[in-house]
Amino acid sequence: MRNSRTSTVVALAAVVFAITAASALAANPPGNNGTVKVDGEDIDGQQNANEPHVGCDFSIEWYGFDADAVSTVTFETQPPTGSRQLLTDVVQLDGDDNSGGGSPEGLDAVAYYYLDFNNQDYLHPQQGYHVYLTVNTTGSQGSDVKHKVFWVTDCYPGG
Repeated sequence: MRNSRTSTVVALAAVVFAITAASALAANPPGNNGTVKVDGEDIDGQQNANEPHVGCDFSIEWYGFDADAVSTVTFETQPPTGSRQLLTDVVQLDGDDNSGGGSPEGLDAVAYYYLDFNNQDYLHPQQGYHVYLTVNTTGSQGSDVKHKVFWVTDCYPGG
């Protein structure tokens, strides 16, 4: 009888452990689970908001990535603006895990940028310059690439 109780307790403990481990993994899954946001001047007071139209000075924000990841950031002009590389950068993300999702606690890095356009880049009279962002982040399972397309306004060739 005593062995039966012990077996039941051990089995119950194993079930509880499995459920706890699965819950922890669901809250902090490995892989390509982060998000990248384009953020201009914060006029709306919202964090983690993607802005499709930014000024020449803007930031890229990383949320919910795995610990100690490194991102390579590439900006290119996108038609109708043109087709050329503007800038490449490398950004080290913080050392915490990916918990926190899109909340401010889940913020992994912020990098600030100013893109330099030239006279060969087409400036749309109302939209500005069309930019294609590619972010490659190490340590992802599956695809490690994130993309954004946005417009940069109030910039003039050469400054």
